[in-house]
Amino acid sequence: MKKVISLLLTALMAFSVATVGAVSASAVEEDPEIAITAGSHIFFDNTNTQWTDVYFYAWNYGYFGDSVPMEQIGNTNVYEIVVPQDVPDGAEYFLFKSAPDWSGQQTANQTVETGKNTYTPVIDETGAMTVTKSITIDSPTTEVAITPYSKSFTGSIDVTVYAFNTGDATATYQIGDAAPVAFTSPTTITLTSTATVTVTAGAATTSCTFTKIEDAVITVDAGGYTGDIYVYTYGGDRVAPGFEQMTYDAVNLEYNYTINGSAHVIFTTTNDWSTAVKFLIYDEDDVLLEDQEPLVTAGEEVTYHLALPTSEE
Repeated sequence: MKKVISLLLTALMAFSVATVGAVSASAVEEDPEIAITAGSHIFFDNTNTQWTDVYFYAWNYGYFGDSVPMEQIGNTNVYEIVVPQDVPDGAEYFLFKSAPDWSGQQTANQTVETGKNTYTPVIDETGAMTVTKSITIDSPTTEVAITPYSKSFTGSIDVTVYAFNTGDATATYQIGDAAPVAFTSPTTITLTSTATVTVTAGAATTSCTFTKIEDAVITVDAGGYTGDIYVYTYGGDRVAPGFEQMTYDAVNLEYNYTINGSAHVIFTTTNDWSTAVKFLIYDEDDVLLEDQEPLVTAGEEVTYHLALPTSEE
């Protein structure tokens, strides 16, 4: 799980998401050179890894911690994914992995580079993996995409549909069994209930299912501590990791927080890792939890007792 935290902390520094489904803007000073244009592809050469499946894990430029299955090109070792938004040169926002979760193998975080669109892992005699970059001729083809990719959500979620190089074909999106709706540019729709979204343009089609789930509610008793408490959430059904301040109930002398789905939680004194002190987490019987970054499941109501570590701990 430390691997996941490291990756998500890296992603957090690269972007912030204000609300579920909100698209975050890249932090760029002036008009950057675009290395990968919307509608083009990123390729993965599976020759040396020979993974059964290849997933594109990204946390920006349309994606929100999504594991998207890449499509194998014919019977070759090369896999591809369409890029839904322009990506500036030097942006680090994705990696490749062999499973939809973190049970398999993965590369290090990857950056885009002008004139390079193909990533080939190379494994040395010690088993260490590096990734080389090269160029593959990318002829324009009709492509469709949906972001984010098949997520659970609470309340509502904004979903964006895309179609590229459609030519004479009409691009449409369809929510469940409703009538298809034509669109000509990236279009954002808001879902408030479980639904499957399908996008079609000519022979190109893709579908994602978005599942509405219940909130998880956390109540915290921090003993004599009455300062700020922040909860850092990651993993689970979270659209993006991050800090949020818990609400203090001065009547019941407790802190409360609602998670939009499920997530691992860490409780801290500040919302900055350079100054934050992590609270120790105990259950309602004051037994120290073995897992100090517990997973709180959607629909669950949990109560924790918190304490700041002493000098002996």
